[in-house]
Parts: sequence; structure tokens; C-alpha cells
Amino acid sequence: QQPFFDSWLSLIVLCAMARRSSSALAAALLLVGALVLLSASSSAFAATKGVEARQTSSAGSAVQPWQVAGSALLLAAAPEPALAGGMFDFGLTLPFVAITFLTMMAVLNALWYSPVTAEVDDRNKKLLKTLSEATDMLSKADEMQVVYTAQLREAREKASEAVKAYKEETSKSIETQITAAATARETKAAEVKA
Repeated sequence: QQPFFDSWLSLIVLCAMARRSSSALAAALLLVGALVLLSASSSAFAATKGVEARQTSSAGSAVQPWQVAGSALLLAAAPEPALAGGMFDFGLTLPFVAITFLTMMAVLNALWYSPVTAEVDDRNKKLLKTLSEATDMLSKADEMQVVYTAQLREAREKASEAVKAYKEETSKSIETQITAAATARETKAAEVKA
């Protein structure tokens, strides 16, 4: 009755065209397929029981061409499924990614983070030990500086006292020599006058 839809090849070509075409053509094919199916089903509701019995006995359980055409049009107009890899595509990739992440975390922890953390901890211990030793040496140096400063002060005081004593002794000696020279001169002058 409908020669265009009787051919299976034309249905396959129509489905392929609908898949590749724009959404307007897909909507038009969807509308045509729905009208074909509705027209076929409405005539079945309007038919009497006798007519319905004759149709089922003559057609049997065979599928009518208009049913195939309507189904093909509906399938052709249906949108294609979304491609995998969308933002919220949680198929089998989510458990795979989770298992991969946990495996990599365990491997990296065993092979990289643990040894590096141990080395960093050892380095920190050595640095703390060196720092505490340096602090101890600095406190000892401060104590030694206080002692040396006190000794230096005492030595300067002793040296200044020794210099003072030497100056006094030297000035007394010079004074005695001056007085001795003065008395010797006076005696010679007195001899010369006499």
C-alpha cells in the first residue's frame, strides 16, 4: 500500500539520514512516525470485533509494514545517546579511577613518601642536634667571655697600678738625683767661691 515504506533498504537509508541530519529533520521524522502509529492504532480501536478477528486471522502474528515503518521512523528520530566522557559520566570509570588512585597512593607511599619522610625526619633530628650543640657552645662562649672580661679588667687594673707605681718610683728617683745634683753643684759653687 505504501511502496516507499515497503522496502527495508529505504528504511535503513532513512534512519541513516535522520542520524546525520539536523534536529529539525529528526523532529519531522518523529512526528511522521507517531502519526503512522497513531493512525494504525486508532483504526484498530474503531474496528468492530468481527473486523478485528478477520485482521488477526488474516495477518496472524506477522508485523505489518506500517508498524515497521513507524518504528523505524521513531528510532531514527530518537536522539543519539550522549558520548561517554561527559562531566558526570560515572560508569565503570569511577571505580577504576578510585582503585587506580588508591593503588598509586599505596605504591607512592611505600616507594617514595615513606623513605623521603624518613630522610627528612633524620635530617631534622641532625639539624636539631647541631642547633642544640651550637646553642650550648654559644652559652659556653658567653660564660668564657664573661670570665675573660673579668680577668682582662683585673690585668688592666694591675698594669695601671704597676705603671703608676713605676712612675712614682721613677719620679722619686729623678727627684733624688736632681736634689743630689743640685747639692753637688752648690757644693762645687761654694768651693769655687771659696
